[in-house]
Amino acid sequence: MIESLEFGKPFVGEISVALGNFDGVHLGHRTLLDEVCRLSSEHNTAACVLTFADNLLGKESIYDFTEKKRLLGECGANLCIMLYFCRVSQIKGREFFAKLTESYRIRDIVCGENYTFGSDRCDVTTLAELCKQNNIALKVMPLVDFESVRVSSTAIRTFLRTGNVDMAGKLLGMKYHIRGRIVAGDGRGRGIGIPTLNLDLPIGMMEIKRGVYGTYAELDGKMYRAVTNYGPRPTFLQNKFAIETNILDYSSERVLGSELTVHFHKYLRPITKFATAEELVTTIKKDKEWTDIC
Repeated sequence: MIESLEFGKPFVGEISVALGNFDGVHLGHRTLLDEVCRLSSEHNTAACVLTFADNLLGKESIYDFTEKKRLLGECGANLCIMLYFCRVSQIKGREFFAKLTESYRIRDIVCGENYTFGSDRCDVTTLAELCKQNNIALKVMPLVDFESVRVSSTAIRTFLRTGNVDMAGKLLGMKYHIRGRIVAGDGRGRGIGIPTLNLDLPIGMMEIKRGVYGTYAELDGKMYRAVTNYGPRPTFLQNKFAIETNILDYSSERVLGSELTVHFHKYLRPITKFATAEELVTTIKKDKEWTDIC
């Protein structure tokens, strides 16, 4: 279980800390986390991540902070020191570093080679100078490429906005997913024989390309084949955004409020307005055929 701590609040003990935004907790981030966990084990320190709990100005997040923190914990971090961009955005790099080292006993710092900090965007050269002055070991990790693509949160967001969830998942190191509590729908799917489980998009999480996706639904510790409508439902004159998942080989009436995770495997088609509900049902049945080849 990962512990959360607001920046500046005291922590008893020495830390090895990874620095970064960690949006998506992708393959590049995981090299930092692997290294900070190794150092933590070697030096008997807390494996810590210093990251933002809110969205950076003008940027969308791949995952909301709750999911980011969960993923950081799954990667081995046991302490998350939370920064809020609105509170630190005007602090210059050297002042920020001074606040960091005054607040915590730091044994090691790990970051990527493109890491910057402070309103004046200090780089790793400045960070190395400051670490040397404060007797802190610094490990700068190289950037990561996958199939000739530089792994970055920006690249992943681009793939997600174009519906390329397969490539986004490869850079993330896992399938892109949405996790939340099942909410009540309007019952139209059940009325046409295609019942769905519904999620709200977590606050702070970016929208991906709207459409129909081949997915897997994780519910009650089991994985089920599924098809997910991500967006409006124009056949029923519903323009409201919705995430509706039809799960194959599953039937239960007692799922409201249960945790559901939808893993996105393949973009199938754009959302279409059909003339009749029967045409919609026929198309959804064809959509389900994607599971026969996965």
